[in-house]
Amino acid sequence: MREIVEKSIQLNRELSSLLDKALKVNKAIKIGWGKGNDPKPRDGEMGVASHLPIGARVRLLGNISDLTAICAEGGNFTLEGETSGLFGAWNRGAKLVVDKECGARLGLNMEDGVILAQGSAGAEAGCGMIGGLIVVRGSAGKRSGAGMKGGTLVIMGDAASEIGTNMLGGRIIVNGRCPPPGEGAKSIPLDSETFNEINETLSELNLKIDSDAALIISDEEHPTINEKPEQGVDSQFESITIVSSGKPRLHQHSPLDLLTLLQLRDKEKGILLPIPIFPRLSSGKGLTGRFISRQPCIVESNPRPIDLIRINEDNLHDSAKWLTEAGGAVICIDELPRLNDAELDALISLVKSKLNDDTFVIIEGGVDRVNLLHRLSVALDCDGVIVNSSTPAQLPASAALPMMGLSAREHQLARKGVNQGLSIPWSASDSDILIICSAGANFVVSNPFSDRDLPTSAKATSEVIDSWLAEIDAGIRGRLIEIGEDGVDQLNRRHLRALDSDTANITGIRLAGYDRPMPQWLG
Repeated sequence: MREIVEKSIQLNRELSSLLDKALKVNKAIKIGWGKGNDPKPRDGEMGVASHLPIGARVRLLGNISDLTAICAEGGNFTLEGETSGLFGAWNRGAKLVVDKECGARLGLNMEDGVILAQGSAGAEAGCGMIGGLIVVRGSAGKRSGAGMKGGTLVIMGDAASEIGTNMLGGRIIVNGRCPPPGEGAKSIPLDSETFNEINETLSELNLKIDSDAALIISDEEHPTINEKPEQGVDSQFESITIVSSGKPRLHQHSPLDLLTLLQLRDKEKGILLPIPIFPRLSSGKGLTGRFISRQPCIVESNPRPIDLIRINEDNLHDSAKWLTEAGGAVICIDELPRLNDAELDALISLVKSKLNDDTFVIIEGGVDRVNLLHRLSVALDCDGVIVNSSTPAQLPASAALPMMGLSAREHQLARKGVNQGLSIPWSASDSDILIICSAGANFVVSNPFSDRDLPTSAKATSEVIDSWLAEIDAGIRGRLIEIGEDGVDQLNRRHLRALDSDTANITGIRLAGYDRPMPQWLG
């Protein structure tokens, strides 16, 4: 583990322990000072002080990296120093202060509370904010207030270009120089009622705007609308089959190995999958049964100790309490705001600080970004990667197999200990799992309720999943006996055949009858 990640995890765990004690006695916390109150500033830690609870009071001295004080529920936090991107993102009610400069996307998607930047802010300050107040005493970068839905952004200094781009609500006040607003926004005169209201609010911060300050709101006559395309796959694996590599059938009573061990990077510990599949579920609450009790799942809430918690923007706030109970985490980068490498590294460090030691961290994203996923998984010390075959491009599911294989070879995933799985948008069968594992993946991710209604009780849910896993288990065993292999780990691309030339051309799998890959795959 890199030194900066270790420092970040250590600081977060130290802060969490101090907060538990301080809240019981209503005491403030100071970090970055010695016992004699001599300065010992922190430097470079990331993902610090997330999920602050109501009543917390924290002062931190130092220059901190990305994702500081995100997902705060309440309390007060003051950073005596500067910080990088996404300071105070997803704030729900805290008062957050940064004494010096801060990076891009200050207060991203905040819902309530107050953020005060005593210095200047980077690009897209207040972008996507839903409510609350953000005040920047210095200048602000490009596209400040982009995509706002509500709340108030006050820039006491100068604003850069494209301010308010794609606003849907809220308001931006610029006390300094202000360029023409971006697409979807317009500038209107500051009326006396708004002027008095803003100054009354700012009086608590000892600030005041001038009467000629610019007021920017959404342009309701020319709104900008972004319609998200549907995700899916063009086809499943109907044109791929499993064949024997020439070995005789096994005896019906032959012992078979269906176990898959997913190891942590550089460690012997890991996750044991009785069947190489992670059922994807909304909740892990009450899951019991012959198969499901032993089968790790990927859930969005209430994980069991063997489950992985899937993190996206919808459950980012609640994930803090689930992470301490889970066996690992899956970070879905396609269901979070766009994060650069440093910001994603900060999020991963934050997640690791809340997980127990020796637990998995996996990133997930679309197959059309498979090279990016593999690069990030290696560079950011992830234990695995999940490639989602369902994307807005709606590629054939079979196209994911060579895309994953070629990229995995380029980034040397196997040598570097990164486990790889494929997520499919339908309820997996035994043949789907064998095809995916033969193509080089370690496991499959599938929702057993993608083609059926979710039962209303935990008991009924467990029974359906248990029955599904039992069918998969029996089907895999039967197919392994027929093709003469005693374990899933014995499968490779020689066991796959494409049933038509289109599939053979796309995948590089041997064409049935021709029994060789198509010429363009022979190099």
